[in-house]
Amino acid sequence: MRYFLLLLIALVSYSSEFPDIFSSAGDDVYKNMKRYTQIKDLEIYKDRPELLEAYCLDASEAMQRGFALDAIKNDPEQVIDKAMVKSYAKELRSLSNKNDAIMQQLDRDVQVLIDAKDYMTLSKINAAGFLLSDEVMAKVVEAERNAKLKSDIQTLSKASAVTVKRTAVEEKKAPEAIKKEAAVVELKQQKIKEVAILKKPEQKVEVIKEVIPEIVDKPETPVQETPKKELTEIEYYRQSLAGLKEELYALREEQNEEKMACLNDITAINYWMIKVLEHENEACERRDAIKQMKSYDKASATSCGRSSMRYIEWHGRIKPYVGKRLFEAEAGCTR
Repeated sequence: MRYFLLLLIALVSYSSEFPDIFSSAGDDVYKNMKRYTQIKDLEIYKDRPELLEAYCLDASEAMQRGFALDAIKNDPEQVIDKAMVKSYAKELRSLSNKNDAIMQQLDRDVQVLIDAKDYMTLSKINAAGFLLSDEVMAKVVEAERNAKLKSDIQTLSKASAVTVKRTAVEEKKAPEAIKKEAAVVELKQQKIKEVAILKKPEQKVEVIKEVIPEIVDKPETPVQETPKKELTEIEYYRQSLAGLKEELYALREEQNEEKMACLNDITAINYWMIKVLEHENEACERRDAIKQMKSYDKASATSCGRSSMRYIEWHGRIKPYVGKRLFEAEAGCTR
């Protein structure tokens, strides 16, 4: 029987992408770890390995400890060590803080790349899961299209150069074939010039067909990428909650109780904001959720400090709800 339970626990652990213990904070820490892994080798971070490389290593080690705690917690014949749990929570808090700092730096780095018009690097950042504005994405798509066109032209140029290099022996063996190839090369070189002209709006693709109708294929039309869907309000807060959870796990390593208390209150506000939006047409649930937000807002004024940017931001976010909307929810609740 015990063997069956252990096997079941192992299967459940491996089926979960991230540890179950403190998942509200840990999931976000580990999700961003995967995103950072995809961009840590970009040129912009090569001189700053401590920024992303260190975070990814620490988060990976923390994740293994989280899975180990899951196995102990789910084993009925084992007693979980509270000191281990406390240590893991501290580690997550620290990682969460580091993640917050990295995201702030990433925002600055993205702006530097935009100013430098480095849209190919921005494309890789977007592919890793970090959202960019529609305006920037339009320029990224255009840059990718131009890069593909440039690559096609270079490939064709190299192929032409290789064809031209023939030895005197080859010319003697197949004079007629060499002459034929020289004609093809000349036509391909003409095609390169025509492709360059195609960048101008007034030129048409039919020009290429008239020059070399049987030798050169028509260039592939780049696929238009679908713009990123803008997040709804509730999707935004769910994403925000995931980020706050990551920060909570990171703070655990630092053992900074003051910062953890603040982040706990802010995370709770975010959680209840989601509940407010989920129960938009249910007056009683909406009322209760707004009151919970109001309570944690009051607590965060002490734990974070009224001058804290975190408190100022979230106090402003819930302000529209704790007045007229709370009154309307209370009026609509009949129980």
